[in-house]
Amino acid sequence: MTARAKTPLSLLVGLSTTLREPVLDAMTDATTVVVVVDQDELPERGVLSWRVQDASGPVDAGEFTVGDDCGACQLIESLVPLLEALVARANWDHVVLAAPPAMEARPLVATLVSALPEIAVDTVTCVVDAVLLVEQLSGDELLAERSLALGLPDRRNVAELTARQIEYADVCVLANAHRSAAADRLVHLLEHLNPRTAVVTADVVGVPTGPVARTGRFDFDAAEAWAGELTSSDRVQPSGDGVTTVLWTSTRPLHPTRLNDALEDIVDGVVRSRGVVWLANRPTQRVRWESAGYSASLGMLGEWSETEHLAECTVVATGMGLDPARLQAILDACLLTESELAGLDWQELEDPFAGVF
Repeated sequence: MTARAKTPLSLLVGLSTTLREPVLDAMTDATTVVVVVDQDELPERGVLSWRVQDASGPVDAGEFTVGDDCGACQLIESLVPLLEALVARANWDHVVLAAPPAMEARPLVATLVSALPEIAVDTVTCVVDAVLLVEQLSGDELLAERSLALGLPDRRNVAELTARQIEYADVCVLANAHRSAAADRLVHLLEHLNPRTAVVTADVVGVPTGPVARTGRFDFDAAEAWAGELTSSDRVQPSGDGVTTVLWTSTRPLHPTRLNDALEDIVDGVVRSRGVVWLANRPTQRVRWESAGYSASLGMLGEWSETEHLAECTVVATGMGLDPARLQAILDACLLTESELAGLDWQELEDPFAGVF
């Protein structure tokens, strides 16, 4: 018996459901089944509504209940049997999944790849608004403040979500480009945030001018590598159109208090930064560095002894109008001085991040 071919799946993400509609139409044809998940009822009723449709019209509809735990986790768990049942019906050659606005592609795709061998993730497409993109990447507004959080524990901000959606996408659709005076600069910004992505503009009514589904562009290993730790010089894209990416490295550890005091200055003018840092008072720990907009966060990655690297600091930062010399000077000032390296008991330093990670 010949093994049945995997069904390709195209995933659509993005904050604006309005801008996604014409893109969703462009992703579908007579052989496609579409699953759309909406979160409009989540704040009031605690449910995510879903509908299934194809070229003939509605196929099915229902709701996923979201409790007080991780809403994204519950969504993923609920989607797996639904997608599995649709593929088993064998009525369609292509599945399009439109995720709710606050859903990141990475955890969803990871589950699809591991739990649904009958599906092949083909394309991850992200829709961004040219008018609001810089604002969405630059602020500190929480998703909860826009009633967009996926459950009570969801403390992500808009900038973090927007950056992560872009960073995992094979295709970025730049909607409303005709309303922006700096569309070329925005294309360049998207390419800095994710050199893997193909940027496709949309026309005046929102229809994409290039392919957005069944492109065959998705590569799980490449997507995971880019969305993971940014720790090498090949992450730096050529500067231009006011967009700059800076690589900062040091073989000295950071003074925790000086780093904490400098956080606002470090993220000033930086749209997105990621990397791995070495804190003097935690000499064995690899610490994840991440910022989006005005928010920075640190977290544990493991021990330096678990890697092939000596302890070091590496941060990649992207900004618009960013002054590389200024940023590097601020970060350098957070390092232990030569006298501190020789004379301090590092582990006795005050830890302003205690209880944070």
